[in-house]
Amino acid sequence: MTRNVWIRWLEVVLIVVLVYSLLLVFAGTVAGSLFSLLGFGPPDAIDTADVRDYLKLPYMVLGAVLAGWTVTMLQLVRGPLRDGATWVVPLMGRSLGLWFVLDTGMSLALGHPTHALFNLCFGIALAIPLVRLGAS
Repeated sequence: MTRNVWIRWLEVVLIVVLVYSLLLVFAGTVAGSLFSLLGFGPPDAIDTADVRDYLKLPYMVLGAVLAGWTVTMLQLVRGPLRDGATWVVPLMGRSLGLWFVLDTGMSLALGHPTHALFNLCFGIALAIPLVRLGAS
């Protein structure tokens, strides 16, 4: 596969993540339900309207941070990486690696393997083109 294919792969994955993060910010309950499917949400014992309303704040904050991180990554991919800058791949790799270790580690330590599995899929989807681009 060509360098342009790997770059396009990164763009598509990052756009999907951006849409997901914006859903967390703007779609409220729908996004919270989706996020709950990925391993979060209140346990049945405390699943009340008040708790769900409160959880909108962390979902929205998480979505906002994720959106900012994703837009930064997209700008790196569409600018310097596309132009051939060699420093972009290790920079993105370190950012992705730090996120993956911390987020997945916390998910597993706190008993949320479904979220860790989501992270694994997302991490692989970004790592494959980064590894290929770093090797070229």
